[in-house]
Amino acid sequence: MKIAYIIVILLVAIVAVVFALQNSAAITVTLFSGSMSGSLSLFLIITLAIGLILGMLLMVPMIFRRGRLSSGLKRQVSALEKQIASLTQQVTDASAAASPPASAQSPDDGARGSEHLGVAGKQ
Repeated sequence: MKIAYIIVILLVAIVAVVFALQNSAAITVTLFSGSMSGSLSLFLIITLAIGLILGMLLMVPMIFRRGRLSSGLKRQVSALEKQIASLTQQVTDASAAASPPASAQSPDDGARGSEHLGVAGKQ
């Protein structure tokens, strides 16, 4: 993954250098009462950077809103998991109390069971 990231960065840098070399015409930009002179590529890269920064700044409120929503949902999931564990424990306790333990059979029950199967105890 790091190699792919490095390759993308290098490709973008190469494209930027080629762009700057091919668009080296000098231009004058006038904004309100001031003017600036420089190469076309420099002004285009500056406006691109300004656009990226403004786009990121406009995304900040949405990122914070989603972060708050995410933390609230995580708290809700945690509370629901605790509730599931509690209910599961209650069901386990209730089923254990409702069924008789296996060792509670009398010793007579074992003898009757063998007679029923047709096995004679005495001859």
